[in-house]
Amino acid sequence: MILKRISSPWIQSKLLYATTNNSFYKDMYADFGLTEALVHPKLYDCLMQLEKELRDRNLILVIYDAFRPLAVQKFMYENAPDYIKPYIAPPPKADSKRGFHSRGVAIDCYLADINGVPLSFQTEPDAFYPGYEKDPNYPAYLKKCHRDYDGPDITEEQKNNRRLLEEMMARIGLEGLPHEWWHFNLPNAWEYPLIDSLDEIEVR
Repeated sequence: MILKRISSPWIQSKLLYATTNNSFYKDMYADFGLTEALVHPKLYDCLMQLEKELRDRNLILVIYDAFRPLAVQKFMYENAPDYIKPYIAPPPKADSKRGFHSRGVAIDCYLADINGVPLSFQTEPDAFYPGYEKDPNYPAYLKKCHRDYDGPDITEEQKNNRRLLEEMMARIGLEGLPHEWWHFNLPNAWEYPLIDSLDEIEVR
């Protein structure tokens, strides 16, 4: 199995789960030596089509999660609080129609300006902010993750940024999930094989 690293000034890796600044407060990729976004070659080719548009708009696409080892997916599902579990796929089996990250065919992302400052969206990436687990309003905050969220606390700027991200991804043939504005994957993503071990991967 070949996975490709992103090599573009307009499409950058900033892996959330390769830091402790995430909803598990744990660098979950350290044991795998995973420090950059890796994607299936077909997904890579799609993403590279965005370079000109991003350059023309003076924007950067920041990928904060891509290929996710199965062991990490299992850890996330088993250790997530109950109110987060609906947003995390259980460890997939070979015939499952889930687990897109563990197939290398999905990214989580946002847009940033030319200086790397994130554009404003309806939630933080991955709906994470420090101390979320102590916030009694957090389950309600998760509702804002939905792609069609239109509540009174979303601004026109945030709607426009979400729409721009969706339109850019649609133009290169990617699909989103209804409950995560930041997630995009190849069509028929479940048809790609699960990657059971990093020993199976050749990185290019």
